[in-house]
Amino acid sequence: MYRHILIPTDGSEIAERGAAHGLALAKSLGAKVSVIFVVEPFSELSGRFLEAVATYAELRKEQATSVLDRLAKKAEGAGVPCETIQVESGQPHQAIIAAAEDKGCDLIVMSSHGRSGLSMLLIGSVTNKVLTQAKTPVLVCP
Repeated sequence: MYRHILIPTDGSEIAERGAAHGLALAKSLGAKVSVIFVVEPFSELSGRFLEAVATYAELRKEQATSVLDRLAKKAEGAGVPCETIQVESGQPHQAIIAAAEDKGCDLIVMSSHGRSGLSMLLIGSVTNKVLTQAKTPVLVCP
């Protein structure tokens, strides 16, 4: 049924639950997984905040590497072939959709942070954008 599952993560506890579900599904189906962490870049800044922003960006990249390594080890322990992807993009949903297409994934498994109302309007929902714009089927875990 599904041979290649894309699992997006942002390192949050909610995303970890989605990743666990995706890995379990892949194991039960004998599928391989690609795990993607999208690091959002900061626009060009100058002045006194530039150093703080640069430090934060480096920490975020280190977090991405750590999360991807941890999930790759979980996949290995479960006997699931796994590739990790770290990409920088101002539009995470577009990066996720592009990765699914580029890697030939036939399912995206991801979590939703459950934002609604004004919070969703102001912040937006990466999951909702992937769900409505991807041609690849999407399984959303609460």
